[in-house]
Amino acid sequence: MGQRHPLTIGITIANEDLRDEVRGALRDQGVRILLEQDTPIESLQLKRLSPDLLLIDAVPRDESLEELVHRIRTVSAGTMVAIVHRSPDPEVMLQAMRAGTDEFIISPVEARLRAAIEHISAVVAKRETSSRPMGKVVGFVSAKGGCGATTVACHVAAELQRATQHEILLADFDLDAGIIAFLMQAATRYSIMDALSNIYRLDHSLWKGLVWSGQPRLDVIPSPAGLSPSGDADVGHFRDVFRLMRSMYGWVIVDLGRTLSPVTLAVLDDLDELYLVSTPSITALYQAKQFIRRMIEVGYSRHKLRLILNRVPKRHDVKFEDVQRSLGIAVFAELSDRLELEEAYTAGKLLAPESELGKQFVELALKVTGVQAQEKSKSGWGLFGSKKTQPGYEGV
Repeated sequence: MGQRHPLTIGITIANEDLRDEVRGALRDQGVRILLEQDTPIESLQLKRLSPDLLLIDAVPRDESLEELVHRIRTVSAGTMVAIVHRSPDPEVMLQAMRAGTDEFIISPVEARLRAAIEHISAVVAKRETSSRPMGKVVGFVSAKGGCGATTVACHVAAELQRATQHEILLADFDLDAGIIAFLMQAATRYSIMDALSNIYRLDHSLWKGLVWSGQPRLDVIPSPAGLSPSGDADVGHFRDVFRLMRSMYGWVIVDLGRTLSPVTLAVLDDLDELYLVSTPSITALYQAKQFIRRMIEVGYSRHKLRLILNRVPKRHDVKFEDVQRSLGIAVFAELSDRLELEEAYTAGKLLAPESELGKQFVELALKVTGVQAQEKSKSGWGLFGSKKTQPGYEGV
């Protein structure tokens, strides 16, 4: 799709003029500078920041270039190293080659630095793809407000916890009206915004302090309490958070709110599948059609889009063939319109799997995962963390 994760860069260049030239050349490259200094990077700095690329000309007096590069690779294995130099000095170039640096950039740096960034971006993108776990990152989005993407996401995450042996994350990326914290009764004062505001030091340990882990193998990261305009967030940082989530969980279920938000656009490359939730109403289906058209325009594969018709009444005139013909994608699943959902929420619970609508959520989760049910579960999920445990699925 052409959109890549922006490189994170550290600069340790002693020469002030050269450092200024590099900074200017990076201004329009879509990168994030994590560190800029005239002294060599310390191991603690490197471990904390772990930049994708380190631009250096500063080498410690008591350390050779080869030793410095070895230390960088030892502390932060994913960091690539580029030497920046005023001229093509043969001796320095030979030292850089022996040290195993990834790039050698000479002044004027703009064109050479741009080429180096393109090359390293491709390497990082390929590395990210190859290192992804076997599980999936799936998003749920409503065609319009009130279609129920949040409800579907919560129940699918709950069923995944029962149906698999993977670590599951339920993430609320609906910054306008996220209610996952309420539905799941997530007892944490932190939110996805705390992860974003700490992006430069975010690691597995800090992440675990932010999420709510009220169920075994099921973590929840809420959106902020109350309404929070999505414009307040740097949407580019959401991709950084996605990289961490992928490395920690087998399955990530993301509530993306309604319609096509800047956040949804920012994370499209990281979604293995996107589930569009719509009701059978004319207005919702119209919005769904517009959403699908826009997704195709921005390059998202039609084959990764899944349509879920929610709140379908018992007696309806909707013909799924007509929906498919109009929207261009087949109906992936149908969920009934039942009062038992509101009754469950009033009682402080998610739907029990043996309820009529609960069975449909079970079937939906199984269809997403491919896991086969052995027998129907008689366990009940509570919004307040209670669950009667009874094996019901063959774990994978």
